[in-house]
Amino acid sequence: MILQWLILLSPLLAAPVAFAAGRWKRGLSGIIASLSIAISLAISGITYFGVVSGITYYERFTWFYNLGYGIYIDHLAVAMVLMVTFVSLMIHLFAMYYMGKDPNRHVYFAETALFTAGMIGLVISSNLLEFFMFWELVGLCSYLLIGFWFFKPNATAAAKKAFIVTRIGDLLFLIGLVVLYQGLTASTVVATSQGPLNIEFLITHAGSVLNALGRTRLFFVSLMLLGGAIGKSSQFPLHVWIPDAMEGPTTVSALIHAATMVTAGIYLVARVYPLFVASGPDMLYILAILGSFTALFAGTLGIVMNDIKRILAYSTISQLGYMLAALGFYGVYGSGVIGLSVYQLVVHAFFKALLFMSAGAILIALMDLRDVRKMGGLWRRMPLTVTLLFIGSITLTAVPFTAGFFSKDAIISASWSFYQSGGTYVYGLPWVFLEIGSLMTVLYTFRMFFLVALGKPRSHLAEHAKDPSLVALLPLAALAVLSLIFGIFQGSFYDFVNGSALVLKSVPISIEIIPLVFLVAGVFLTYFIFGTGLWQKVNFSAVPGYRTLKNKYYLDRLFTNLIAERGILPAAGAFGRFEDSYNSGNERAGRGVLSFGSYLRKLQSGIIENYFLVIVISISLIFIIIDLMGGF
Repeated sequence: MILQWLILLSPLLAAPVAFAAGRWKRGLSGIIASLSIAISLAISGITYFGVVSGITYYERFTWFYNLGYGIYIDHLAVAMVLMVTFVSLMIHLFAMYYMGKDPNRHVYFAETALFTAGMIGLVISSNLLEFFMFWELVGLCSYLLIGFWFFKPNATAAAKKAFIVTRIGDLLFLIGLVVLYQGLTASTVVATSQGPLNIEFLITHAGSVLNALGRTRLFFVSLMLLGGAIGKSSQFPLHVWIPDAMEGPTTVSALIHAATMVTAGIYLVARVYPLFVASGPDMLYILAILGSFTALFAGTLGIVMNDIKRILAYSTISQLGYMLAALGFYGVYGSGVIGLSVYQLVVHAFFKALLFMSAGAILIALMDLRDVRKMGGLWRRMPLTVTLLFIGSITLTAVPFTAGFFSKDAIISASWSFYQSGGTYVYGLPWVFLEIGSLMTVLYTFRMFFLVALGKPRSHLAEHAKDPSLVALLPLAALAVLSLIFGIFQGSFYDFVNGSALVLKSVPISIEIIPLVFLVAGVFLTYFIFGTGLWQKVNFSAVPGYRTLKNKYYLDRLFTNLIAERGILPAAGAFGRFEDSYNSGNERAGRGVLSFGSYLRKLQSGIIENYFLVIVISISLIFIIIDLMGGF
């Protein structure tokens, strides 16, 4: 079991070492961080074969009272930790090139190693409280990394925004843990010898948890846990932090938005999925409708963005919606939907890391020019990089036989079966949202790609762009290969994660072909407008709804101007004035007591004659009062 602990300890210990060694020699920091994650990946591979042979790695230690800590690695956890360590390693290897000239790269690699350790700890935790602590560590590191270039005002503002918005979800998560802990600790129905927040106990005794808490309270707990997932995995309406987080280094964007932080919320729901199932069908429908709506909602915003990284950010939000929606289709495959969701999660990690790092290579060549309207013609000038960007794009849009085709289309088909099983039109909404969301994906992806790759350079920087070294592109090539071929592992992945064979349901060919029709139509439409230069002659601001989309449905204004500035700030000011008044009252009372005490101290003169005189006078007064009252 010591070996499995090293999956976490390797990058955790490497963080301070990389920082210290990097101060002496900057280049060592990236090597140390990358080597530590490579060790974690190797041990994760060994652990995978152990899990395949039937071993569940579970070790628990008592922390205090009935709370513990330890590791719990089953099929789901090992699949996640393999993805996290592999993708993180590829990003670290590319970051050695991308951050090669940054004077603070030793700080960067120390923070990314700690970030990766936080995500690994979260994945393999045996207790939800331990899970939450690593969850917060990931949030802290994301704050540090998004604001890494702190000398940029936009970066510091984005870091604070991400930290504050995700705190809302974290608070809900914590409330859910408190209610769950209190309910199970006080219950005589549930034997909590392993601890009420022990993950193995919760997922294997969900029925007992339901009996102990009751349906209503368990529904509330699940809703609070979902609130945490919404914040971390950027689901509507707590999605607003991700686009601004693009102010950090592009490799940070790849790390946060592909393999680690944003997938943590999806993993939380999948990890304790039996609790969501026990909460009832209403909770599962919330997962389906919220995820599918987010997929569509974010897609509509992606089609009007001009910043290449923001386009990919909204793509991330949309794809996370597919993962969450899949977890709502319990009525179709039972707990097998965990495999559907996590397969999409893993495939997304491959192609999204590829897309972000390809964009990063382009930004280095263009001196951080991020507006796709000022690029153009880069396929000729950066053929290798743009080809890798193309592979990521076709996987994202689910072109047949890429990994994205197998992951996303399976979820869309499951949404149709979900509609058929529900029997009413409200059960058809997830299918409608996901289908239209797939069209939005094609539109924003190929709009981006055609503006970047085709035509003539539209800026001086684009004219002189060139590919980075082949060594720098090797991690991207590895991700590109997996993005193309990982579909062949779809069936075995489902079987491994679910622990049993999962047979995908067949849907009518007329339904199956809709995403393909949207794909072809979307490619032709975007090429006609953006691949031929026609877009330069179109006044998009005159298109109905364009202004609303550019203003992101005015949600940022709602949160900032109305809720924050007109709601939270005045309330905070009023509370501050009350607190000042309360503190002033306490201080006045304290000063009065001190003054009275000072007066009494003056009576303590140390002269015995004075003390005797006071005693005589006091006794005399007592006898006078008694005599006036009629005597004894």
